[in-house]
Amino acid sequence: MIHQFSRSPNLQNIIRNIHKEKPQYSDEEIILHVDNFLPSYNCEGAALGYFSIIAHICYYRSDLEKALMKIAVKPLYYLGISDPENGIKWVDAYVTSKKRFQKNNMYFTSKQGEYWIQNSLIFKHELIASILNEINFEDNVGD
Repeated sequence: MIHQFSRSPNLQNIIRNIHKEKPQYSDEEIILHVDNFLPSYNCEGAALGYFSIIAHICYYRSDLEKALMKIAVKPLYYLGISDPENGIKWVDAYVTSKKRFQKNNMYFTSKQGEYWIQNSLIFKHELIASILNEINFEDNVGD
């Protein structure tokens, strides 16, 4: 999983070491490195890339879920997904761990990330709804 993020050595290091008890990066640095990474210029690729990253991190650091999910949900919002249930279904369908014969494996999450998606994200309807509302509000403030 780590080699996918070769454009960001800091992000690779975070993913590699997130499970350790003594963190090398502060919460703010983790959020910043995820936010500064641009997985794709299209919304679908960006959502896939961000959720691949945050699913792994959130498995170990549930305290960062809200901030990291806001980064990952934004491309889903711009894809036109405004219902939390549809967002969860999209992530569950497309963000998986690498399969042996998977054709499109530009981005994939770890086994831990897939576990987080299937056992934690599915219960985050209210959080996702709140994030979608925040993004919508922020988009409309400038109008």
